[in-house]
This record gives sequence, structure tokens and C-alpha cells, in this order.
Amino acid sequence: MTDHLPTAFRALWHELPLLATTGALICTASAVVLLLSPGLSPPSVLLAAFAIAPVWAAAIATTDAVVREDRGGVVLLLKNLRKHAPAGLEVGVVPAVVIALALLNWQLYSGPLFALPLAVSGCASVLLLLASCYAFSLRVTSGLRGKTLWFTALHLVAHAPLVPLGVLALVFVALFLGTSVTASLLLLAPGPVALFASAGTWTEKHALHR
Repeated sequence: MTDHLPTAFRALWHELPLLATTGALICTASAVVLLLSPGLSPPSVLLAAFAIAPVWAAAIATTDAVVREDRGGVVLLLKNLRKHAPAGLEVGVVPAVVIALALLNWQLYSGPLFALPLAVSGCASVLLLLASCYAFSLRVTSGLRGKTLWFTALHLVAHAPLVPLGVLALVFVALFLGTSVTASLLLLAPGPVALFASAGTWTEKHALHR
């Protein structure tokens, strides 16, 4: 099995400028979302998809290149931002719409009649959130699209659920520490999260095709 994790660990040092720039871009996009639509609501989730997903796609395309080809850098990140922003929006809007629907169902819930749509949209949200940890790499680096993209991402979730669970755990820990200890951790976290998401995706994808 091709294990990309050692490359990801080494890149934590020699790709520091890339990771710092990634953090700055993601935090700037997140700040715009918080400024325009604070709190967790359907509009804020949709706005996050439009503001953050294009930047995240560029970050993932660059960290994919780091773990697969040992090349990265800030210049490549900026080139990928221009090249992959539409693809990032294409991936990010799918889970965002489903999560927004789940939140809307939650807000409208007023009895057992609303339980079924709430349960369906809630389960779909969790699955698509997990699948999106793989989907960005599959879209920007493998070029998959549409049903093929999401079926492959869901297949990877079923094959290796620990990768997306680990990525989301890193995000939640960074958010917790960033809001309770020091906000500077929010700036440092996105780069390493993207790096390990790429390493996990390509390690498991190669294992799946052995």
C-alpha cells in the first residue's frame, strides 16, 4: 500500500509558507461568512459553500501535489485558486444544500409528521459531509464529476471511514481550541488539515485499487 502520511508529516516543516497562506485564505473566507451571516442557519451554510469551498479546493489540489509529487508552494496554491475555484464550488454546494435542508427541517419540526424528512436529510447530511472529505481530491486531482464523483467518495467512506472521521475530528479540535484557548490556532489549522486529508485520500484510494 502506498502510504502518503510520512510525506505529509515531512511537509509540515518544509511547506510552512504554503500551510500559513492556506490558513490565512480559509480564515479570511470564514470571516466573510461570519460577518454576513453569523450563526448556524441555512443561509450561512450556503454562503459558506460559496466563500470557503473554492479556497478549500485550491488548498486540496496543492496538498495533493505535495503528497503525490512532492511539489507545492504558495505560487502553486494561487494558481490552483484560479484554476479549481469552480470545481470547489461544484463539490461544496452539494453537501451545503442538503445540510441547509436538514437545518430547515429542524427549524420547522413541530411533530411526528416532520420526523421522516428530518431523519432523511440529517442522515444524508452526515454521509455527504464525510464523503466531501474525499470528494474535493477526487474532483480537482482525478477529475471525477457528478454521480461518479459522489459514488466513489461514498465508496471510500464505506471502505475507510476513519479518514474522514479523523479529518472532521481535527477540524472540531481546532475550532474548540481556537475559540477557547487562542484564536491563532484557527489560522494554523486549515493547512495541516488539508495536508492530512490529501494523504488519507490517496493512501486509501491506492489501497482500494490494489
